[in-house]
Amino acid sequence: MSSKAANPIDAYVAARLRTCRKQLGLSQAEIAKQLGVTFQQIQKYEAGLNRIGAGRLFQFASLYGVAIQDLFPKCVGTADGSRHSQKQDEITAFSLSPEGWNLCEGFRRIKNAQQRRVVIGLIQEMGAK
Repeated sequence: MSSKAANPIDAYVAARLRTCRKQLGLSQAEIAKQLGVTFQQIQKYEAGLNRIGAGRLFQFASLYGVAIQDLFPKCVGTADGSRHSQKQDEITAFSLSPEGWNLCEGFRRIKNAQQRRVVIGLIQEMGAK
């Protein structure tokens, strides 16, 4: 892998940036204007197509009101980007995907505890087959 090629951590950070922006209800154009770049550049950052330098990452964290370490995986990593908790990483990656985001948002809107248990049971049953 080239030193300029994206690695799994780059993809994770890109997904976290997209999630933070959506949680704040901001558009890519609004973020681009605040950072002084084009919205296409924000699209590339969030898709993991362009790597993000430390200074730009600091700008994102400041704009989103998060600590810079919150943009990185929580489990311990190694220099080559591999991590120790594969199941946790898979769950986190899914929750950051468009499908995972929609599932989490929909589930969050279910206020009835019994209905939540039914949904969980359905998903577990479907996943077992």
